[in-house]
Amino acid sequence: MSEKVYVVFCMDTEGPCADPGNAELLPDWPQVDAAMDKLFDEEFRMKYPDSTGGHFKIGWFFLTWTGFTTNPRGRDFGYHNVRDHYLERWGDKIQQYGDEECWHYHQPAVSGVGNEWGLDWTASQEYENIISRQIIERRWFPVCYRAGGTIMDPISSRWVDAWFPFDYSNRAPLSIPGIMDWSSGVKEWKLYHPDTEDFRKPGAGRRTMARCLDLVTNVYTFDDQEIRAAFERAHNGEPAILSFFEHDYRDIKPRIDAFHAAVAAIAKEYPEVEWQYAGPVEAARKYLHVEHAYQPEIEALYNEETGRMSIWSSEPLHQSIPWIAVQTADSEVQHVVDDVVRIDEKHWQWRVPKGMDWAKIGIAGSTPMGESSVFIVERGGKPLADFFDRPLEAHSKFPRSIWQHSKVFPASCVTRASGESPETDSVAQAVDLLADKLAAGMSMLDVGCAGGHAWRSFRKLGVEYYGIDHYARGVEIGRHYLAPLGLQPERLRHMALHQLPPEESYDAVVCLNTLYYFPTYHAPLEAMARAAKHWLVIRSHFEDEEETRFIPDILLEDGFHTMRDYFNAFGRDDVREFLEKEGFKVTWVSDRRQTERFGGQPESVGGIVFNYEFLFAERVAPLPDEDAILGEHFGQASREWRDGRRGGPGK
Repeated sequence: MSEKVYVVFCMDTEGPCADPGNAELLPDWPQVDAAMDKLFDEEFRMKYPDSTGGHFKIGWFFLTWTGFTTNPRGRDFGYHNVRDHYLERWGDKIQQYGDEECWHYHQPAVSGVGNEWGLDWTASQEYENIISRQIIERRWFPVCYRAGGTIMDPISSRWVDAWFPFDYSNRAPLSIPGIMDWSSGVKEWKLYHPDTEDFRKPGAGRRTMARCLDLVTNVYTFDDQEIRAAFERAHNGEPAILSFFEHDYRDIKPRIDAFHAAVAAIAKEYPEVEWQYAGPVEAARKYLHVEHAYQPEIEALYNEETGRMSIWSSEPLHQSIPWIAVQTADSEVQHVVDDVVRIDEKHWQWRVPKGMDWAKIGIAGSTPMGESSVFIVERGGKPLADFFDRPLEAHSKFPRSIWQHSKVFPASCVTRASGESPETDSVAQAVDLLADKLAAGMSMLDVGCAGGHAWRSFRKLGVEYYGIDHYARGVEIGRHYLAPLGLQPERLRHMALHQLPPEESYDAVVCLNTLYYFPTYHAPLEAMARAAKHWLVIRSHFEDEEETRFIPDILLEDGFHTMRDYFNAFGRDDVREFLEKEGFKVTWVSDRRQTERFGGQPESVGGIVFNYEFLFAERVAPLPDEDAILGEHFGQASREWRDGRRGGPGK
C-alpha cells in the first residue's frame, strides 16, 4: 500500500541584501516586498494544486540580524525587524494560507562582520538573546529550526536538540569545504532522530530532523531525480517529505513555478501516490500520523516572600525544563537554566536568586509535536495575570468544557487558596458536621477540591487531607499556595472522580458544590460511597423530584456564554435509597447560608437557582459484597463464570 509525499518549501527569510557584485539580490524592502507579493498571490498559490486540490504553503524561517558590528550588505539589523515586517505586511495571508512561522539562525562570526558565517557556536550566545527577546517582547517561541548555511557541529546540535522538536537543517549529501559537511548524512526523504554526537546519522537525539535541499544555488540545483526518489519511497509504502529551500532576497517565483511543474509531471508517473503541500511542522506530524497536537498551557505563580516560582504545563514538553527568559529592570535579557528543578514532565520549580533585579519573566516551551506556549510574569503583578488579562480562546483539547472557558472559577481558586478570601460557608458547615466525628490522624477526601482551600479549615481538626479535581489549573493553584503552609503537593491530584482507584478509602469523603455537575448521581455517589469508610458529606441541589437541567452558564467568558452544562437537582428519596443500599444512614441538614443570608429561599448564582442542602451519611453497614450487588441470578452466573475461568468446579 502506497504512502504520501509531503511537499515542503522552507523560506530562509532574511530581508534585503545589497551586493554590488550580484544584481540578482534584492537590496531593499520595496524590492523584497514586490517579489514576495507574488508568492502571496492567490492565483500563484493555486496554480499547481496538489493531488487533494490543496494550495502551495510556505514555512517562513525568520532570521534576526543581531550580534554583528558591521553591516556591509545593508541587512535590516534589529531583534524583530524581519519578522515584524512580514507579519505587519502579510500576517493575515500567512494565517489564511496555513503558512508556518519558523526560526532561522546565523551564528555571528568572531569578526562581527554582518555578512560572514560564524563557525564557532561558543563564540557568543546571541541565539539565547534572540529567543529570550522573542518570548518576552513578542510572545513567540518557535518549534522548527533551520541552521544558517546549514552549519552545524555537535555542540550546536545538542543545543538545538534540547529546545526545538523539529529541524530542517539536513542538507545531505552536500558539502562546502571548511564551512559545512553533510556528505555522510541521511540522504533519504525521511524523518529521523539524530545521534547526539554525529547529527548526520540516526541516533538517540530528541528532535526530529528532515532533509531539505537547495532549490537553486551555486552549490546545488534541485533535480527530477530527487523528486522521483520521494515518490518512489511513497510508492513502496513509506511516507516522504520532499523539502526544498530558497531565500526571500531573490525574485524566485519562476523557480518555484518550474519546481511545481516538475512535481506535478512526475506525480503522474505514480497515480496511486497521493501528494500534498504542507508546512514544515504540519508535514512532520502527518508523516508521523499524529492526529491531534494539543497546545500546552504553560503557567506560573511566583511567591514574593520566598522567591519560589511554581511552573506547570498541561502537556508534557519536548524540553526537559521550560525556557526561562528574564528581563531586568534596565531591559536587558538573560536565559536562565541554573537551579530550575524538574519535578516531573509537567512540573518545575525555580527559586529566583536574591538580589536579581527583574521586571518581567517569560516562560516558554513546546510539545514534541510542535505546539508551543508562552507565559509572562510581571513583577508586582497579580497572580496569573497573564491568563486573566488575555481573552480566552476555544480550548484546543477541551473545546466543549465550561471549566476551560471561565475566569471566575480560577480567580476564586486563587483568592481561596491564598487566604485572600475568608473560609467559605459550605466548608465551615462541613467542618461543623464532622468536627465531633473526625479525630486527629484520620483521613478525608475532598472531591471537587478546586484549589484545596478546604484544607485551611480541616487542618484544625488534625486530619490527613487529600483532594481531587478534574480542573488542573485549580489543583496547580492550590499546590503553589498551600505547599509552603504544609500541605504536601501530592495530596492535591488532578483527577476526575471516575479515575479514583477503587482500593482507596478514607474515613470521610466530602463533596461540596460538585455533584450537580454530573449527568446522573449514580456513578459519582457509588464512587464516593465506596471510598468512605465512615462518613459522607455532600452539599448540592436536592429536590423532592429529580430535575435534569442542561442549561447555559452565563458566568463564562465573552463568546462562550451559550455553552451548556448540567446543573441538576437530584431527588432526595432516590439519593437516600441509593446510599442505604451502600450501607449508609442518610440525614438531611439545612444549608446555613441559604437560611441565614437568603431567608430560606433558593440562592441564584449567575441566574441559575440552587436549593442548597447538606447530605450527611454515616456508614451503618459494611460495603455490599458481589452477590448483594449482582442479585441471586447474576450472582450465581458470576460465580460459575469465575470458577470456570479459574479452573474450578464449573470448568
